[in-house]
Amino acid sequence: MNVRRGWVVILVSLMALTVVWRFLPEGSPPIYDGQCIANPYITLSDSPPAKPASMLFKAAKTFPAAQVLTSETPPQAQILMEAGTFDNTTDVTVTITPVAAPAVKPANGKIQGNVYNFSAVNASGTELEPVSPALAVFIILRGLTSVPAPTIDRFNGTSWTPINTLNAGCGNTFEITSAQMGEFATVAAGGSNTTPASSGGGIPAVAIIGALAVLLIIAVAVLFTLDRRRSPSP
Repeated sequence: MNVRRGWVVILVSLMALTVVWRFLPEGSPPIYDGQCIANPYITLSDSPPAKPASMLFKAAKTFPAAQVLTSETPPQAQILMEAGTFDNTTDVTVTITPVAAPAVKPANGKIQGNVYNFSAVNASGTELEPVSPALAVFIILRGLTSVPAPTIDRFNGTSWTPINTLNAGCGNTFEITSAQMGEFATVAAGGSNTTPASSGGGIPAVAIIGALAVLLIIAVAVLFTLDRRRSPSP
């Protein structure tokens, strides 16, 4: 292959990389070791419906670093807590519950999937009194798609507030940091409240990359063939 054709191959490769970069979803996670297994999303109206998750933390000197997560693969709702998040001088129960969406709709888009209520209560007495976190908690929710990338909104009883949201990786999962408990949901501009049969994570980047790889191989093969035809016979 001569120098000119070598530069052609390099330019084609750069164009392919540019196209892949352009069409990958915004905020796409990095490449992970292992396979992402994402089962179909389960809504509150499915049979069986989406399930809650709960964990009791017995009274201790310090509330431990912990997580509570629902049982789907990947979990549709999770809360991560640092040591000292709650006053643990009494028993504390942390619960995640899928709830019906309120009548008030978010101003920044449509709710995707379930609304989840995150709560913590003092479980030592007969009255289950709500307790507030002393430290911010990390809330992770699974959406229905990554394109467009949704935000996680919090409902305060009267209105929805979008919170700065990060892509958490496998299965269209997204993460926020919140100083408050309450009701949260993923919200996407132009999104839909209906749930697809399966969740694939947005634009099929693997298919795009595969097609570009095939085109690149064909281009290189054609260039080699032309060079052989033009080479003088010995």
